[in-house]
Amino acid sequence: MSIALVKPRSFDSFIGVLDSTVCNPLEIVNSLVSLLTDKEARVISARFGLDGQQVRTLASLGTELGVTRERIRQVQAHAIKKMQRNAIHTEISKMHSEVMKFVMHHGGIVSEVEMREFLKLNFVSLSTSIEEMLLAVVLDDRLVQEHNKVDYIPHFRLASIKMTQVKKTCDLALKVLKKFNSEVEQELLISEIQKHNKDSYLHYTISTIVSSLVLDRRVVSKHAKYSLDSWRHINPRTLYDKIVYVLSDISEPMHFLDIVNSITSHGFDFKRVSLQAVHNELISNPAFVLIGRGIYALKAWGYKEGTVADVLESVLGKKGPMDLSQLTKEVLKLRKVKPITIQINLSSKKNKFRKNREGLYELA
Repeated sequence: MSIALVKPRSFDSFIGVLDSTVCNPLEIVNSLVSLLTDKEARVISARFGLDGQQVRTLASLGTELGVTRERIRQVQAHAIKKMQRNAIHTEISKMHSEVMKFVMHHGGIVSEVEMREFLKLNFVSLSTSIEEMLLAVVLDDRLVQEHNKVDYIPHFRLASIKMTQVKKTCDLALKVLKKFNSEVEQELLISEIQKHNKDSYLHYTISTIVSSLVLDRRVVSKHAKYSLDSWRHINPRTLYDKIVYVLSDISEPMHFLDIVNSITSHGFDFKRVSLQAVHNELISNPAFVLIGRGIYALKAWGYKEGTVADVLESVLGKKGPMDLSQLTKEVLKLRKVKPITIQINLSSKKNKFRKNREGLYELA
């Protein structure tokens, strides 16, 4: 059975969906906060950065109030439950309806980054912070806000989708990727996940599976292909990794200027690379071989270090006498030079090379 690819995640269909003159979430949030106790209001304001405050962690807020971070979490959870009950009777349900459409479009799961982008696009007319808008989203009890975890990024998901289910999907993906030990097409990965899934409650839509994988820091998705973040030959980290990646990507030698430009265009971790740094790495690392003027190749490809004369000597020493055409062909496999350069070396270094009676070049 063929699986349709999931298109890149987009917000275009959701821009301007809500008239802020009909529903102003900020006003509603402020009115709901006013119904809380002083302690609850203080915790909610600090945790969601209301009134221009900096968002506070559970630990820092607990230290300030002289209680444990767990106690702050309990106060926050109780306050949100109270606000959710009161929110049912307000116009904020109109906003929740549009947010829900957005979340459902992505299989019931969206990252916090995606939610922030959605809110920015739809509430640009409101003089409010995104943190306050996130609180408005949290007041929909059909959604769960999951904070930062070791392997998973912050996100929102349907309350009906448990974190254990998300983890199970991602664990299956990890198992499949490790089995193939290379990039896997989206269609194949989803098919493998569904095939290995033995739990009936994990019969997600394709969008839900894809959205689950977006959350996992260990999984990388590029151009509908998946890999593991730990695979440095696919997800390069060091400058050496990046040079190897761009050379391997086109499978042929490159001028060092082109290597720099290719690293920049790929983006990778968005760190800037300097021409000098790349050139120094190419010169100092034995994994790279200079095979022409400013042109470098991977040594693993079979290219040889040394001058053209050194390469000629190596080829003739291994393969014996050759005519000019054969010899030129063999040298060009190892060095990127003009054929005339090979001829000049053969004729100018008579102490190394000569023609035999059959007209073939051999070592002197």
